[in-house]
Amino acid sequence: MTFEVLRSALARNGSISGPAALAALLSGARWEVPSNTASARSLWAIWCDRLDMLVETGESDPSLLESLAQAVDGLHDAGDSRVYMATVIDPPRRFHVYLSEDLAHCVGAWEGRVNEQAPRTAT
Repeated sequence: MTFEVLRSALARNGSISGPAALAALLSGARWEVPSNTASARSLWAIWCDRLDMLVETGESDPSLLESLAQAVDGLHDAGDSRVYMATVIDPPRRFHVYLSEDLAHCVGAWEGRVNEQAPRTAT
């Protein structure tokens, strides 16, 4: 996977988070595209549940909810396809980017946050 493939997919993405993910990538943010793929349907089920949980627990950032909802819709539309799960990390932001298996387009992208809390330890 090359930088150019990720850049190109994000440049053609029309989601809320696509432009911000692209800007972070172009400004030198850390990025990764693992070599394995996952089922879009499985990811849809996971992120759909997490979106519901965020709504139920009163997540107050409407842009995060809208961004994740768009990505969930994109994963749903991808059906049984396989997707790559890329990340673009520009603390405190972490963009989750789902790329089609043929790397031709971005299925969805959403902006999360890097967890910067100190880990809990047992006493």
